[in-house]
Amino acid sequence: MILYFTGTGNSRLAAEILAKDLGEAAVSLNTVFKEKTKWRFHSETPFVFVAPVYAWRLPLKVEQVIKKAEFSGSRRVYVAATMGAHAGLAGEYCEKIIRGRGMEFMGFTGIRMPDNYMVAYRMPSPEIARRRIRASLPALHGTAQRIRQGEPLAPMKIKKGDGRLSGPVNGAFNHFMVKFARFTVSDACVRCGKCVRQCPADNIVMEEGRVRFKNRCMFCLACLHQCPAHAIDYHGKAAENGYYTCPVQTEEELAEQQKRE
Repeated sequence: MILYFTGTGNSRLAAEILAKDLGEAAVSLNTVFKEKTKWRFHSETPFVFVAPVYAWRLPLKVEQVIKKAEFSGSRRVYVAATMGAHAGLAGEYCEKIIRGRGMEFMGFTGIRMPDNYMVAYRMPSPEIARRRIRASLPALHGTAQRIRQGEPLAPMKIKKGDGRLSGPVNGAFNHFMVKFARFTVSDACVRCGKCVRQCPADNIVMEEGRVRFKNRCMFCLACLHQCPAHAIDYHGKAAENGYYTCPVQTEEELAEQQKRE
């Protein structure tokens, strides 16, 4: 079973590719969170978590699923994280949680995808993003092959300073960056409610015809990137660095686009 969380679509695409290679179902944790269903999963084949790296760790709510969900059937767990340049010690944190559950940790791999941390960087153009996604395909198919053969994933290299990045820096990120007061909604808002429907944390509500933010944001920024009117901003950074959603829905679509380019 593939369990995935996504903000802008990169991890959804990675999960769908893995699911197709493995002949598995891809289950959206976004939907699980929205529907407030019990965190109860059964699979006779290994569980494969796919999620983005946020500040050198998996998103806190995804880590909570690994910590607290009820898993039955297989006791093996793989983790494939979509990332920009580096995942820090995200894999070590996952391993500690999984082994603490008495389950078999089968490894962690980072899949390079277009870096969409809008707060710090300019967003890539669709053309550049597609090239980055094409470059990720061998790693995705290789990961699927190892999972299919029941092999552990090769450990990732640890860099100097990773402990600080995945530890205190990640803690500061979750404490200081995830602030609802920094989100703004301009008059361009068309009140379509897409942000309310998409928010996996139920952090956004429509009150008296206006979009308002609560204080339990996951900082996936799906609301900002997927707003059809680009009315949502975070501390002015979206206006400065642009918006991003995965420009590819399937690997087949990526191949067709490559033929046209």
